[in-house]
Amino acid sequence: MAVRHRRYGGTPQSVLADYIVEHADEWAGAWLEEVRQEPTTPSYHAYPDTEELKRDTLALYHYLALWLRTGDWESRIDEHYHRIGRDRRRAGFSISEVISAILLAKRHLWNGIIAGKQLSVALELQVSKAISLFYDKAIYHTILGYEGVPGEKGSAKAGPAKSA
Repeated sequence: MAVRHRRYGGTPQSVLADYIVEHADEWAGAWLEEVRQEPTTPSYHAYPDTEELKRDTLALYHYLALWLRTGDWESRIDEHYHRIGRDRRRAGFSISEVISAILLAKRHLWNGIIAGKQLSVALELQVSKAISLFYDKAIYHTILGYEGVPGEKGSAKAGPAKSA
């Protein structure tokens, strides 16, 4: 028997997914302001393509909503985070900055959920587990993209060039 949200109908995950989509642009905008000032993300401060940064974070929230609705971790989610890792590495960001930026997006999500009072305390625990799992996977795939594929030009795992 599926649990349904008393006020809105639907499962708690689908109600939360709708809420995330509804507020994603607001949270991504607030994230962008913070990440450009946060001491743990100095490379983000002067990064010229702020639309790219916001778009990537907006996609993070939309992928989370998709995953909450379906329960399926799709390959396009992996690809999104691999690309973020690769792009940030190529732009000279440290991995600690990239992970800090992802965790700031998670903080904005939680602050928005709490401010919106979308969940009862009992449901917060259930959804908290799902959100944590999503962000764990996102971070893992970001690191994979950052490290690159062994042997790929510019890969952190390619190793030193062999001398003749």
